[in-house]
Amino acid sequence: MNSIKATYLKWKSKLIAGFSIALIAVALLNIYYVLEVRVTSNDECLWIPKKINKDSTAIFFDLVKVEGVSWNAGIRNGYQLLMINGEFLNYTLQAQDILNRVKGGEYADYLVKKPDGEIVTTKVYIKKLIQYGSLANSLSALFWMLIGFIVLTAKPEGRTHKLFYALGVFAVFTSMAVLMQLDYRIIDHVKEQPVFSFLISSIWVIGISFVGPTLLNFFWNFPRPFKFAEKLWVRRTLFIVPAICSLLIITMLVLIFGYYILPMRNFYLFIEWYGNFIMAVNAVALISLIVQYRRIKNKEQRKPIFLIIVAFIFGIAVAVYASKIAPAITDTIFNSPEYYAPIVLVALVPLIFGYAIFRYQLMDVSVVIRNTIMYGAATLTLAAIYFFVVYVAGQGISSALGVENQGIIAGIFFIIFAIVFQSTKNRFQDFLTKRFYPEQFAHQRVLMELSNELATVVGLDNILELMKKTFVDALNINKFGILIRDKDNNLSLTKCVGINEECIITSSNIAHFLKERTLITKNPAIEQADFKSVFPDMADKLIEEEIYTVIPMIINNKIVGLLLFGLKYSGSHFAGKDIELLWAAANQAAVSIENARLYDTEAQKLKIEQDLDTARKIQESLLPACIPQIRNLDICGEMIPAMQVGGDYYDLLPVNGSDSKLFVIIGDVSGKGLAASLYMTKLQTMVQFACTADSSPKEILVEINKRIYSEIERNWFITMSIAYFDLEKKTVKFCRAGHMPLLTAENGTVQSHRTQGIGVGLEKGEIFEESLIEQELSLKPGQIYAFFTDGITEAMNEQHDLFGEDNLSSILKDKSTSRSNDIMQEIWNKINSFRGSAEVNDDMTMVIIKVN
Repeated sequence: MNSIKATYLKWKSKLIAGFSIALIAVALLNIYYVLEVRVTSNDECLWIPKKINKDSTAIFFDLVKVEGVSWNAGIRNGYQLLMINGEFLNYTLQAQDILNRVKGGEYADYLVKKPDGEIVTTKVYIKKLIQYGSLANSLSALFWMLIGFIVLTAKPEGRTHKLFYALGVFAVFTSMAVLMQLDYRIIDHVKEQPVFSFLISSIWVIGISFVGPTLLNFFWNFPRPFKFAEKLWVRRTLFIVPAICSLLIITMLVLIFGYYILPMRNFYLFIEWYGNFIMAVNAVALISLIVQYRRIKNKEQRKPIFLIIVAFIFGIAVAVYASKIAPAITDTIFNSPEYYAPIVLVALVPLIFGYAIFRYQLMDVSVVIRNTIMYGAATLTLAAIYFFVVYVAGQGISSALGVENQGIIAGIFFIIFAIVFQSTKNRFQDFLTKRFYPEQFAHQRVLMELSNELATVVGLDNILELMKKTFVDALNINKFGILIRDKDNNLSLTKCVGINEECIITSSNIAHFLKERTLITKNPAIEQADFKSVFPDMADKLIEEEIYTVIPMIINNKIVGLLLFGLKYSGSHFAGKDIELLWAAANQAAVSIENARLYDTEAQKLKIEQDLDTARKIQESLLPACIPQIRNLDICGEMIPAMQVGGDYYDLLPVNGSDSKLFVIIGDVSGKGLAASLYMTKLQTMVQFACTADSSPKEILVEINKRIYSEIERNWFITMSIAYFDLEKKTVKFCRAGHMPLLTAENGTVQSHRTQGIGVGLEKGEIFEESLIEQELSLKPGQIYAFFTDGITEAMNEQHDLFGEDNLSSILKDKSTSRSNDIMQEIWNKINSFRGSAEVNDDMTMVIIKVN
């Protein structure tokens, strides 16, 4: 069973997509049937069956439209219809079936009998009448289905998302009535195609039975669930009642058309009663939506709900008009179809729903919309520009070079366009995000900055305080909490805003939940709808505290804590790209928290083990064997390990043996020991291959991250800085990936260069590349460039004070005339003096470059 469930979860998204495409195709088929197959022939009058004797019934004309097609054919009220196209008539449905075979714009032969007994033949011009009610249902179903599919794609596990999608499914089911041939030969049709008839009618019955209760259930949970709607008996009732009604109606259809036990009027009576019941359900749904609107205090959050209320009332008004008002002001639909056409406006209801959802980013659709509409439109625009450029330029150049070269010209333009597009793609995506989704853009920037800062903060309290300040102040979140696993293995609330501090989770099913959910998505979030199953003891408490999203902090497959989030400032949930960014921040926070908690014990472990001896040799072999000779640069590099092997690494790579171009690389693997040294080995190999003359520091970091992401454990990461010294251009290009800043000293002042960027191996590619900023500096004589790891500034004394960046800067401040070796030695002396008898708590690595 577990393997079946795992397979289902793995293929769930594809199954939903396939099912949705099939239903969209059915909705389109329904529209085709309404417009082409189920159109009714119209002769602009009404046929009235009247008994002419005890055993026979005749068809008489009534309400013949003046100047209509029957009127122009000489037919008047009271004439009797005997034959159409040579076929004798017994029933009005039979007559309509015969007339429906005549194409629109053609003439039908009518044999009619006048009141004076004269029998005449006349030709009647035939019009075609669309079933506006069926068209409205089919169009609405298509729109509900399309919007529902987009909403479900945004968050496949969301309860309201599932309900909205179900609404689209049942709307399509309801519109499938048009596929049935409902005429006087319906019994024959059932006999001829029993399986098809039973299948379509059953689906239609399920649709009309469930669409109302599903709408009601949706409004009880959207935008925020009522407490009673969370109760199990309420959910079961909303399923059981329509299910029973479906069974009753299907049974009735079988008894009527299968066994001929019940008369048709019983079916019509039941449908009429059930129609009234559905109207009552819709009224309750509208009242529920109005109550939801009044529950919301924020004016901005009220706007989309108000739009939905207006759409709902508009749909009810159109339906009332078509069913009550139009018949009262017209004689018959055959004479005045235009009065019934407004029923098609019901199709605007799902469109207004969709506008409210997409415009105000309800139900977490912002990511789907950005990816499908914005980038789709942008891609079409770029494609149009490309073809325009190719055409205009091609025409001009080919006129000069000849038509035979058009293919070559088009190819050249394509390559140029592809290069330009690739180089500007990320900036273009940033522009779209900033322009159309400013809140998401702000969140992205803030979370990237948090990831950078976490790598430089020491101490559990400092880490937690930084996270709290970032999420609460920078993201304007009113509800936020951090739960950390304590020594009793409970998850206790350590930092919070707007949450009761007594929140403790003693038992949970997080691991099982994540195992299942990772089959669907790489970054699963625990949503409010999942609280009952994941946190059985604390679900009600979390819901009461208005927590909507929970992100786990995981390291080595161990949950070290949880991040609790309320709603965003806009009132919407975190979703899509937000969740990816929160996961990236949570992963780095987990590493930082775990490192902080294990700091004291890790410093004492594995100091003399044999594998660390081997690791030490590996590490020593990775460091530069000698300092390269680069003209006008005085270079010095050194690493002092905290134990037999650490996670620090640096390298000095001249470009193609040049004495004027040099790459400086410094990094810090998050772990320690043999594993860290092995990662350093891989890192050095990748760096040496990537550092070529035509590569910039940013490009090198991007390439290394792509290669190492699939190989590095998820609880590991690497901080790195790369600088490219070009003595010919007298420039330095610098880029850092979550590493310590670059310090530059010149004319008695020290400057700290903190370009942004997250650690290598934390994210596969897109977010990592977008986070990196490359800086270019001018080389001047007397400048000092100091590259270092966090072991320098975080060196501690017996009182646990940090050496700090200020002390380091003060040493560099007035050393413009000193040699790099002398500067380096003074730094080590000052650190040793500051540390006293305290042990070295982390590797200390530094590269000093003095410009002569």
